[in-house]
Amino acid sequence: MFSFKKWAAYASAACLVLSLSVAPLFSQAAAEQKQPQAKTKAEYDAYMALYNEADPAKKADLATKFLTDHSETEFKMFVYQMQIDSYARLQPPNVDKVVETGEKFFKDFPQADNNTKKFVMQRMMNAYQQKNDFAKTVEYGDKLLTIDPKDLPSLLTLSSILPERLPTEEDKKAAQLDKALDYSNRAKADIESLQKPTQNPPITDEQWTAEKNKLLATVNSSIGLVHLNKKEYDKASKQYEISTNLTKTNPVDFYRLGIAYTFLARNMAKELNELVAAMNQAQTELQNAQDAAVKDEKQKKLLELKEKSQDSEKKFPEMRDKAIDSLAKSVYLKGVTEASARTELERLYKSKNNNTLDGIDTLIAQAGESLKRPAQ
Repeated sequence: MFSFKKWAAYASAACLVLSLSVAPLFSQAAAEQKQPQAKTKAEYDAYMALYNEADPAKKADLATKFLTDHSETEFKMFVYQMQIDSYARLQPPNVDKVVETGEKFFKDFPQADNNTKKFVMQRMMNAYQQKNDFAKTVEYGDKLLTIDPKDLPSLLTLSSILPERLPTEEDKKAAQLDKALDYSNRAKADIESLQKPTQNPPITDEQWTAEKNKLLATVNSSIGLVHLNKKEYDKASKQYEISTNLTKTNPVDFYRLGIAYTFLARNMAKELNELVAAMNQAQTELQNAQDAAVKDEKQKKLLELKEKSQDSEKKFPEMRDKAIDSLAKSVYLKGVTEASARTELERLYKSKNNNTLDGIDTLIAQAGESLKRPAQ
């Protein structure tokens, strides 16, 4: 049995969505309330220097200094937001500081409006995911969807991670997979309705299509993993065919596509063996039949079994070869699945080629070249 670890190629797509998720420091709800005022010119100057600073590292330091120097400031809510966003934009992000500052924010401002909460929660959810804290990532994703059921970063994140880490209890596993499928379908509908943003410099139609395709590939991959975990291999293969056609650079998706086809080939082989046994039994019954009507019935049954057998004989090599092709592409792309993909590829390749690996490197190279060709 194959272990489906956390290999989701989600991060780059999430960055795009988060960049589109604009939550202004002064939200509409905040604008309708009493505006904060600086108590001194020194506080005003320090706040404006912080506000206008573009470098995230310098901005984070200025925010820390501002809160130390002006602990009673009326700007604290907005400073927290700038501080959290700056920590999140560092390379690499300071995820511990994002979480720490976010917790302070919610402790000090439980009454914050929903847009402001979303701004902070999205960055906390992303930080927890980067910290590999599954429970907290789900917690903040669910909180975000309570505030806004159409929050795309949350839908993408949860649809991506829920099928990766499943409970051992069958009922809880089924419930989590159903939840992941629901979130995936909702995310897909939202992505398809996205309109090209207006920005400077402008994004071209080709660039926008490419970015949307990355998001759609992520969602189809998540749906594929749900079906893979449910052992619905035909459905899984269809979803992974879509995702690998949209984005041809993800070795994990090609690996899982190969695994889906591997199981389909195994099922075909098992079915074929069962049909052969059934045909042998039907042949024996036909030979032993004395009554003409019984003979006709047995003959008809034997013909039906032969037709099914011929269909399985055709489908088995088709599924096996598709598995080999997908696994070869995964090996070519390398990544975290390379070793697992190669192991399964070699097993299938030897079963097809008289227990030899001669020519497998050429096969992998050819599979890699095919990835460079445009989709038909």
